[in-house]
This record gives sequence, structure tokens and C-alpha cells, in this order.
Amino acid sequence: MPTVSQLERRKPWEEHNVFVSLVLAILVPGLGHLYQGRTVKGLIYLFGILGLFLWGVVLGEGVVVYNITDKGVTRKITLHYAAQFGAGLVSYPTLWQKQRMLKNNNSLRQLDRPLSANFTGYLVDTASDEENGKLVGVVKLQPTKGEYGPETSGIFVGKLNGRAIELPLAGNFFLDQPIAAGYRRTLKCGVASADQESVHQGRMIIGSIPRPIYNAYGVPPDPDLLQEVTGRLGKQHELALVFTWIAGLLNILAIWDCVQGPAYGFGDEPWMQPKNDAKSDPLTPEPTIPPTTATTSA
Repeated sequence: MPTVSQLERRKPWEEHNVFVSLVLAILVPGLGHLYQGRTVKGLIYLFGILGLFLWGVVLGEGVVVYNITDKGVTRKITLHYAAQFGAGLVSYPTLWQKQRMLKNNNSLRQLDRPLSANFTGYLVDTASDEENGKLVGVVKLQPTKGEYGPETSGIFVGKLNGRAIELPLAGNFFLDQPIAAGYRRTLKCGVASADQESVHQGRMIIGSIPRPIYNAYGVPPDPDLLQEVTGRLGKQHELALVFTWIAGLLNILAIWDCVQGPAYGFGDEPWMQPKNDAKSDPLTPEPTIPPTTATTSA
């Protein structure tokens, strides 16, 4: 049976620009295939590879995609991040997040603008360092002028161990860096007396507020955070890393399939054809031998 020539079978894909296909495939898994009109395979790569990568990010609580090089090492990209890099755009933020983290990224002891955010944490007795209960609610803070200079004060409205509560806040304020790994930003503040005349009662709220994804995703975690996350999640964090590595490596295969493909052949390669052996083919009829005519002598 004659095979289709390489030129003929690639003709539908050559109608699209190969360079554009390559760039799209590098940026987003499956996007190059969709551009070429190979919809089914493009969707499989898109949801399969990209979904696997993002699943890993969720499992690792966002502390997964990063590039941390050891001091004194000339290599700028670790093998950890090199595997993730193949997944495309979802891995690129790490390239500039490290630079953002090093510029104007200080923790705050005083607010310079009002802050309102959902808060999750604990009410703590600073004298004994004991927790008085879990807090869930909203903090509303603003900069104020105190007796000895600028201060941060406000209010917490929510629940303490499921019971409605309202706490006036003032003094001992601390807010973590705006740009850092992890989707929670540490916040601490002292609890004032009910009449807000006494700044310190020996109690504090200690917890966190949400950190926007654009300030958290791809940021290299500090050693303490990385140790806390890996210790708390255990094998789940390791599995999250493996998912992102597999996704990045799979997309390299998808890129090759898009530009050169298909990765698994067209199905008419010689090595994929069945052997043309009459004895091994049950559908091939046995050859017939014509009868011979015997001659007799008179």
C-alpha cells in the first residue's frame, strides 16, 4: 500500500507560520496547536499540562515556583526552576519578582495610608505568650498622630472563638513585606483599652491578611518560610514540586510536536507497518499449486 509523502501529510500545518506556532507553543502549552487548527490535541495539552502545573502551585500553597541560587554558585538558574521554565508564561514571573522584592519592599512599623482587610489569627496575652482564642474578621487601621509621634490605630470587628467581638487597636504595629512568597501577609497590632486611652493592655492580635497574587506568585521564599511550609505540608509539598517539573518537561515534548510533529508519528512509518509475511497473516490465503497432468505412454 503506498504511503503518503512527507510533504503531502504536513501540508495542512505548513499553511500556518512555523515561527508563530513555535512562539505560541513556548508561551502557553497547546496554544500553538490551536493556532494550527489541531484543536483536540491543543486542548489536551492546554488543560493537561497547564492544569497539572497549576495543581502543583495550589498543593504547595504558592511556595513552589521559585529560583533560589546558592551564594558563590555561578549558575543563574537552578535545575529546579529549569524544569518549571518549560511550562511557559506561568513560570516567567520568577524572572522579575526577585528584582521587585529587592526594591522598596520593607516591612512596616507605621501605616502611611488606611488599611482594611480580612484578618485571620489569634488574640495573644503578651505577658504569658498564651493564646486567648482564634480571631476571624476584619481589621480597619489608619495612621494617626499620637502623643509621641505617628501611630497606627483602628479596630478589629469579627469573632473570637465564634463569639462576636470588637477590639480597639493601637500601638505595637507590624506589617510584613508587601512582596514576598505566600499568599498571607503577617500582621500584628496591640489591643487598646475600651476607651482607647491606654495603648497597651498586654494583649495583641497576631495573624495575617491576604497578600495579592501579583505580589506573591513566583517570589523566592525566605529560608524560614520555606522550612515552615515544607515541614507543615511534608510530602504534599514534594508532590507539588514534582507536578510542576513534569508539566514543564511535558511541554517541551508538546513544543516539538507542534513544530516538527506529530510526536508519535503519522502511523504509516515503515516500522509501524505489519510484516508482509504470508505465513504470519491469517487473512492471506494459502498459495494454490496447479494440478499436474500425468502423461502415459502407449
